[in-house]
Amino acid sequence: MGKTVAVSFEGASVKVVHAFLKGKAVTVERAETIPDNEFDNYLRREKASEFIVTSEFKESYHDIITTPVVKKQFLEKILESEIKKVLIQKEFSFIYSRIGEKIVGNKRVMEVFYYAVPKGSIRNTLERFYNNGKMVKAIFPPVFSAAALFDAHVAGEAHMGVFNSGKSRTAFFTKKGVVYFIRTYESYEAELSDFDIQNINMTITYCFQNLRIKPSSVFLLGTISESIGNNSMTSAPLASLSMPENIHCKREQFNEFLLPAASFLTGKSSNIMSREFREVYFLKNYITYATGVFIMLLFLCVGLMFFEFKHAAEEKNLINLAKQKGVDKEKILEEFRTREEKIGPYIPLIEFLNKPEPRFQKLLIALGETDFGGLKVNMLNASSNSDLSLSITLHGVVHADNYSAMQDSLEHMINELKKLKNIDIKSRSVDLKDKTFILEMNYRTAE
Repeated sequence: MGKTVAVSFEGASVKVVHAFLKGKAVTVERAETIPDNEFDNYLRREKASEFIVTSEFKESYHDIITTPVVKKQFLEKILESEIKKVLIQKEFSFIYSRIGEKIVGNKRVMEVFYYAVPKGSIRNTLERFYNNGKMVKAIFPPVFSAAALFDAHVAGEAHMGVFNSGKSRTAFFTKKGVVYFIRTYESYEAELSDFDIQNINMTITYCFQNLRIKPSSVFLLGTISESIGNNSMTSAPLASLSMPENIHCKREQFNEFLLPAASFLTGKSSNIMSREFREVYFLKNYITYATGVFIMLLFLCVGLMFFEFKHAAEEKNLINLAKQKGVDKEKILEEFRTREEKIGPYIPLIEFLNKPEPRFQKLLIALGETDFGGLKVNMLNASSNSDLSLSITLHGVVHADNYSAMQDSLEHMINELKKLKNIDIKSRSVDLKDKTFILEMNYRTAE
């Protein structure tokens, strides 16, 4: 059973759920609401190191587009190219779902729903965690966390869901677990109002006219579901979504903390973190795993050395005893050399374990806390030198318009790095055309 923390940014507040996961079962331990301006202090106090995040994005784009019928590795490139034609923001991260194939103009095409967010918005959310020494396992848009409750707990093909997040209401349309359409609007009433009914009916009409699909039912999720009896009639049957059997908490708590609770059930395909941020999470887990393996091997080697040293001591005692009894010296010497050859292969290991321990993690932490200004590091390469130092090469991108500004940004980064202990800058280079830089340095790892 693993303890996991999920948070949901909802307007001016952040909702946090601590839960235990066992298989597909979610047992809520405690839940709390924190003002957004106090969330950084909460992160500094919180002992958990990993979080699942559901976050509203002020700027997001979603639509259904058609593409040629291709394999997955080609589909993502085609989608990225098509989305770039629509978005003003050229640096974005997106998720998508295949709707299905159809015939258009005697050609077979694939319909795909995409949801895109500028990378800067994702970075701003992640930095709140990284700046406080925390890691983010996944980031889900609210509608995908809510839609995850439909996958296993609502029968039928087409449905609509409505939930509230802060002052916003979101109406979304799904079919067979795939989100087709999203409508977000402001609402200043806690309960379901006539204005909500109008938006629900407008969304149903739009889906029927443009998607040729009408939802069989409309489900209210979260606190808005508590006011289902106080509304006008909708053009599709209206109901409150039942609480999933595999989420264990009170119904009131489930309604209040709907999005973070639902995020425990949300699939990996809805994680909108871009590749570089996922690699940061992978690197952190890799270092943790490698450290554990190293410690295990260290204990194994120490045990093996102890066994061999004990053997050597026993043989030495036998030699001394043989000398005392007048045993042939040449025979004893020959036997001693045989035992010495057996110990020989372990001598390099003994010398290795006696060397000072590299402290590469300390460098990673120091780099994570360094202000790089207008520079962004995309890749870090490290190799060990014979004198226990590390050769470090940083590759990255410079956000500047001219060569002078690029040089200034690089000098700022170098000055910040020089403040760190045990670092010697060896070389630097800037590519004006690609707006990239390479910085080489040495890091003395042994204390």
